[in-house]
Amino acid sequence: MSKKGRSRHTGQTSHGDTRQVLVEKLGKVTIYQRGVVYYLYYRELGKTIRRKIDGNLAAARATAGKVVQSLAEERASPFSFELLTPRQLIDRYLSYVEQVQRLSLGTSDRYRAALRLFVAFAEQIQVAQADKIDEQVVDDFVRWLRQQNHARNGSKSGKQQKYSLGGIEYVLSTCRTAFNWGRRRKILPSYCDNPFSQVQKEALKDRGEDEQEITIFSPEQELKFFEACDDWQRGVFGILAAFGMRVGELTHLLVEDVDFTNLVIHIRSKPELYWFVKTRRYRQLPMTPAMDKLLRDRIGSRKAGFVFRARAFDNGKRPLAHHFSSPKEQREFLLAEVTKLEAQRPATTDKQKRNFVRSLCRTLGWLPETRIREEFMKVTEQIGCPEFTRAHNLRHLFITRSQEGDLNPLLVAEIVGQRSIETTRRYTHLGAKSKRETLTRLLEGNPGACDEAT
Repeated sequence: MSKKGRSRHTGQTSHGDTRQVLVEKLGKVTIYQRGVVYYLYYRELGKTIRRKIDGNLAAARATAGKVVQSLAEERASPFSFELLTPRQLIDRYLSYVEQVQRLSLGTSDRYRAALRLFVAFAEQIQVAQADKIDEQVVDDFVRWLRQQNHARNGSKSGKQQKYSLGGIEYVLSTCRTAFNWGRRRKILPSYCDNPFSQVQKEALKDRGEDEQEITIFSPEQELKFFEACDDWQRGVFGILAAFGMRVGELTHLLVEDVDFTNLVIHIRSKPELYWFVKTRRYRQLPMTPAMDKLLRDRIGSRKAGFVFRARAFDNGKRPLAHHFSSPKEQREFLLAEVTKLEAQRPATTDKQKRNFVRSLCRTLGWLPETRIREEFMKVTEQIGCPEFTRAHNLRHLFITRSQEGDLNPLLVAEIVGQRSIETTRRYTHLGAKSKRETLTRLLEGNPGACDEAT
C-alpha cells in the first residue's frame, strides 16, 4: 500500500492526553494504532464497528481486506457479532433451550449445571469476551475441571469426588453445542473455529488410563438381587428389568397408561406433571402375562393416580391427600392448582411450577427417582455388590441381554425408546462368556480357522 494511504491524526486517551495515532484506509475500513495495538473501524448497516486486532499491521491489513470484501458483496462482515461476556452468552443459550427448544426441565438443568462450570472458570480467569475463548482457554478449563470436587447425581450432601472422564466429556460437549449456537446467532465470530471442537477424547485420558467400563449384573448377581428384594422392591425393579424402562418413565407411569384390554403400556409425556419422555417419542410396550399380573396387583381397583407409589402410600401407612375417580379429575386438579399459583405469583418460572407440582404429587403417592436409587443401593449392598449404585443399570442389563439373545437391534431400540442403533450399541456390554460362545460358534463353523491361526 502506498504511503499516500497513511496519515497521522491526533488521538485522545480516556484521560484526555493527546498522542499520535497512525491511520491507514483500505476501502471503507480504517486501520488505526494506539500504542502497539491495531484496531479496525468501519460502518455496517448503520452501526459503528470498532474491533481490536490480535497481531501486527500485516494481520490488521489482512483482516481489513476480508471486511472490505464482505461489505462489497453485501455479506455479514467477520466482526458483525455482539460483544458478550461468557455469562451473557451462556444465559442466552439456556434461555433458547428452555423457551424455544422447550427441552425437558431435567435436560435443561443438566445443561445449566455443565455450562455454569465454564462460566465460573471464565470469570475466575477474567475472560471479558466470549469471542476470546480459544483452545488454550479450553485446555486450562479441562485442567481446572480435573481439580474440582462434586457429588454424583447432583446430590447436595453426597460423597465428593473428582469428575470422571465421562463427566468432563459431557461438560465439554455441552459447551461445544452452546458455542455452535452462538456462531449461528452471530453472537460469536463465524470465521473462528469452535474452540471446544478441537478437544479429542483420547487426549483427555491420563497416561495409562483406560475408559471406565460400565458393568452390569452377571446372571448370578441378577438372581441374588431379585431374591434379596422385598415385594415392593421386586415390583419396581422387576418392571425396569423387564422392559429396560427409564426410571423416570416408571415413576411417571399413570393408571391410565396401562391398557389391560389390549395388554399394552403407553409411554408418553405428561405436560400436566411437567415431565416429558427423554426423546419426546410415544411408544407402546406389550405386556407379558407376568407383567399383567404384577400391574393388576399394583393398581387394584384404582381408576387414577400413579401406578407405582412411594412405599408409605403403597402399604397404607400414609393416606393419599386426594382420591380421584378418573384421570381427567386428577389432571383438572393439578391444572387448577397451577393456575392458582400463577395468579398469586405471575412471574413463576416453569421450573418453579414443576417443583410445585412435584410437591403436590408427593401427597398423591408419587415416587421420586432418588428414592428408587436409594432402594436399589440398599439391595446391592445387601448382596455384596455395592459398586452398583444406579437402577439405570437394569436398562443396560435389558439391552445387553436382548443383544445376547440375538434380538433385532431395531426392535430393541424401539422397545427402550432410543433414537438410534448407535445409542443401543453404547448400552450393550457383552461379557467374556458371550464373546467366548460367539468365537466357539465361529470356529465350529470354520474348523480350519484354528489351523490357519497357528
